[in-house]
Amino acid sequence: MEYEQLIATVRRRAGLNDEEAERSVRAVLSTLGERLAGREADHLAAQLPDRLDQFVTRNPQGRRWDVGDFLRIVGQREQCADADLVRQHAQAVLATIAEALDDDERADLLAQLPGGIIDLFGVPAPRG
Repeated sequence: MEYEQLIATVRRRAGLNDEEAERSVRAVLSTLGERLAGREADHLAAQLPDRLDQFVTRNPQGRRWDVGDFLRIVGQREQCADADLVRQHAQAVLATIAEALDDDERADLLAQLPGGIIDLFGVPAPRG
């Protein structure tokens, strides 16, 4: 998926303009990357358009955030205080990211996340 297509998809799904969609994508990607352990953030970034890979935070230990913490941090980074809007934006971004990843990478990514965050992707949870 190309950068413009990814932003347009998020914009449409979340009802945002281009600037808001870009800000939401950056907020979600940085928070998601920080949540991932090992090299999973690098693997995620490698499958994103070049203009987005830089926003995936790398944290080899990974943070242990639940969905509430995840959304709170996304909201802070997005500068959005409305929890319902933050959830809507995060769902739009994560569903779009899920579509952009190949099956193996999507499964590896979801395997590191708790159920509440997986639910935001709108895809079935990986089977263990």
